[in-house]
Formats: sequence, C-alpha cells, structure tokens
Amino acid sequence: MKLRQLRDYFWATGEPWNGIRIWLVPRLMRVAHSLLMTTLRFSASGVGRAWQYENQAALFVIWHDLTFVTLHFFRDKNVGAMMSTSRAGRMQAAFWNLYGWPIVWGSTNKRAGVRALREVMNGLRAGRWFAFTPDGPKGPRHRANAGAIYLASNAPAVVIPIAVSASSAWRLPTWDKYLIPRPFSRVHIHMGEPTFLPGKLSKEEMAQWQTRVEEMLSEAQREADARLSSTRSSDKGKTIR
Repeated sequence: MKLRQLRDYFWATGEPWNGIRIWLVPRLMRVAHSLLMTTLRFSASGVGRAWQYENQAALFVIWHDLTFVTLHFFRDKNVGAMMSTSRAGRMQAAFWNLYGWPIVWGSTNKRAGVRALREVMNGLRAGRWFAFTPDGPKGPRHRANAGAIYLASNAPAVVIPIAVSASSAWRLPTWDKYLIPRPFSRVHIHMGEPTFLPGKLSKEEMAQWQTRVEEMLSEAQREADARLSSTRSSDKGKTIR
C-alpha cells in the first residue's frame, strides 16, 4: 500500500479508525510536546497579576499562533478552552485534555458558536478562567473578533493579555504562522495588565474595544520580547565573566 493510500485509510471516517485516532494521536503528540518542553528554558513576568483573580472570572487572551507554549504553561490549572467539533478540533481537544484543559465545544456554524459562547459565559459568571484566541479559529491573523469583547463585557470578566517570545523558533506555513520553539531555546511568557471592560457596549464601542485588545496584545508582545532580550543579554554577561 502506498504512503498516500495508507494516510487516507487512516483518516477515513468510521470505526475502528475514529477511536484509534482520538486515543493514539493525542498521546503521541503529548510525548513529543512534553519532550520539547523539557529542553526549553522558561522565564515569565506578570504572572502574579493572574493569581490575584484566582476566585474571579478571568479571560486570558492570546493570539492563535502562540498557544503551543501556553498549553504547557497553564497545564492542570482548570483553564477552559473552546474547540471546534471538526475532526481536527476533536483531535486537538483530546490533546489539550491530557494537559488538564476543560473543553467547551464550539463551531464556525453560527448556531453552535452562539451556544458555545453561552456556555463559556455561564462558566465565567461562575468564576471560572478561560483562554480565548481572539483571532481564531481561522483568522485574520492578529485581528481580534468580537467574541472575546462580548464575553468580557457581559460576564463580566477581567481580560489578561498573554504574549510569548522565543529566542529561536519554527513558523509553520499555516494562516497564523504557528510558532514552535526550537529545542534548547529560551522562552519568555508575559502576562499584561488586567483590564475590565464596561458593560452593555454599543456596536461602535465593541469595535473600539476590539482595537484596544489588539493593542493590549501588541504591548504584551513588546514586553515579552524586551524581557527575553534582557535575559539573553544577562546570560551572555555571565558567560563573559
């Protein structure tokens, strides 16, 4: 059997492959991901800001391409995430579950998407934490959609931007240019200033806050890059001495 035929057979719908894929692939991904994480040198800033809201609703916003590291950093913290019910989305959800992330099922279908937002809203109002990619699941890249603004404003929930900077990384040829740090690189995670949004936003105010969330994430990214650069400079100084 040719490689392409084998691949198509493996991805075919129906049993037994559905069950095998959902069980096997996420676990193989977990092994590879965990091995890579053990080689990275992590540093973080602003983390204390998040723990101030441990018993309150919080919405962590991060660009879609930076989730590879945050998946590991927030493992087993009971931070919820919304995933698509597509085949790829279910695979990803099974993978994230292995790291202790509760999943809310969403979809690009309008009705299913509204239902998922409602479930996240109920979770926020119960004081839970959720992570949200405002440019996901299909972009445009680094452009915030209205979902995060709606949730934060109506829950209400504090919005905390998260950025990731890596000294060396691969960028996948995907719409979001997904970032995967190279082995033994240094990675810095920065959590920006928590922000509360006013309630009952008008359509114009929603658009303004979408721009503001983009600015918050850009500010957090600049800080993450600066902190990483400072850490690397410090490392070089130690080497010289």
